[in-house]
Amino acid sequence: MPTLATATEEAPARPATWLSRVRAGFTPPPLPSTSRRAFRFHMAFILLDAVFAGIMGNAPLMAVKSMGATDVQLQVPLAMASIGLFGAVFSGAAMATRRKKPFVLVPGFAGAISAMLMAWMTSAGWFLAIAGVISICDFGMRPAVPSILRIVYPDHCRSHIAGTLRQYASIVFLGATLGSASLLAAGAGQIRHVIQFELMFAGFASVASYFCFQQLPDHGDGSEEEAAPVKVPVDGPRWPLLTPLLDRPFRRYLTIFFIFGFSNLFHSGILPAFFARDMGLGYVQATLLLHIIPNLTAFLFGGQLSSWFDRTSIWRSYAFVTLMWGLDPVILAVAPHVWPAVIAARILRGPATVGSMVICFFTGVHSFARPGGDTSRYMAALFLVNGFARLLAPLAAAFLLAYLSRRQILFYGGMGCLLGSALFQWTDLHPPAVALPRKSNA
Repeated sequence: MPTLATATEEAPARPATWLSRVRAGFTPPPLPSTSRRAFRFHMAFILLDAVFAGIMGNAPLMAVKSMGATDVQLQVPLAMASIGLFGAVFSGAAMATRRKKPFVLVPGFAGAISAMLMAWMTSAGWFLAIAGVISICDFGMRPAVPSILRIVYPDHCRSHIAGTLRQYASIVFLGATLGSASLLAAGAGQIRHVIQFELMFAGFASVASYFCFQQLPDHGDGSEEEAAPVKVPVDGPRWPLLTPLLDRPFRRYLTIFFIFGFSNLFHSGILPAFFARDMGLGYVQATLLLHIIPNLTAFLFGGQLSSWFDRTSIWRSYAFVTLMWGLDPVILAVAPHVWPAVIAARILRGPATVGSMVICFFTGVHSFARPGGDTSRYMAALFLVNGFARLLAPLAAAFLLAYLSRRQILFYGGMGCLLGSALFQWTDLHPPAVALPRKSNA
């Protein structure tokens, strides 16, 4: 009987085929028992939340077409999201040495109730203001998410897991937003009742999603330090919240992230108006470009992209993601009536969205923060910078719309994203003097 070594020599593993690599892009990695159970509830949470997000994704179009929202009013939810990001600084500090799930569940249920309240608003201003409240709740919970991923999943596959979940969520989001847009188009004569039905349904889907989230384990197959962070750090500054600001590589990351975030948010708020007014598209046509094409490509390429993040540096990962983000608005601005170019631009948007969500909201800080309380503190610092970007960029766009066309806003925002991409790539080639911690999987 041959030994294991002999058997290995006689039957070497065959190299992965092209088909197997494609299949791997749609399949989560093998997981131990606790993580497998968590993954099922995590998937249910993500998919139900995608239903909610898909319907809410049409809220700007509802406001534009049925309530006459102005370009300035469309900036309100983006600007209000900065409140949630600033609040995340305090929630990130508060949750550093506490259980993380309550910091997700409380704002999550509050956001679901807000969507139900939104259903009964007839004023575009109030309608978009409550949409902003949902953004506040959403961002206020996010410092907890990277910690929960560190607790539940092993360190070699967290980006792949997060990307796979977002990948399938993109298809559910697509179905929800397309179904929502179709109902809005078909029910033009009873548009108020259609909007009420859709937003109430979205609220109930969100409530169900957080009941699923509640089932995630408090101790999983990941970091024990993250599951039970110490209250008093062994070393570090007197005020632990300042730890991220003393990390030189992370400071550079925050600086480039601000350039990218400001540029991205500078143009993103006017996209619904650009498609609906400049290009004269209806509900379904605008939804095709806003959501359907990006989410199809997110599904096709999101898993492969996020699994690559596990094998490369944070700088190179974000350089590629921000490159796609920047090309999208630049192409739209340069060639808005050349349909192959417009479709190519929106194709880039899909994997860019998945990639930036995985890096920014799920695993990016794992490249910098030690396990334990620092994870939520680093996320708090990231959200502080993101909050300034989300406050300043929509305000700048609203002011400059008096002097610039929507195409110009798109072009300048895209060029700023491309500058961020170049800076991320330059940093990958010329890393900071202080070495990054070994990548645990981010």
